[in-house]
Amino acid sequence: MTAASYSGAAAVIDVLSRRAALDVVGVLVTGSVSERALASRLSAYNSSVIAQRVEDLKRLDVVEEIPESGDLRLSAQGRRLLGALDALDTWATDIAGGLRRRLR
Repeated sequence: MTAASYSGAAAVIDVLSRRAALDVVGVLVTGSVSERALASRLSAYNSSVIAQRVEDLKRLDVVEEIPESGDLRLSAQGRRLLGALDALDTWATDIAGGLRRRLR
């Protein structure tokens, strides 16, 4: 990775670390939903937070709106993101035990 690619990664991580962002992605993994159904499934969050995260994820090209229905779904880039998140999860699981010891 170069310094320039780190800044791109930092921008993506910034958006994904915002409240409810990964929860939105998690719901859309199961298939397309209306924004109303998404807000209902993520009722722990204010609907304005969900709407903002959807907009953030659209700007990242992770989420797209289906033209015919207006429902939301993961875009091709969103599906690619799932692979990166799986790799990150594997890495985090591998280091989790040692990390817990180091952070005490």
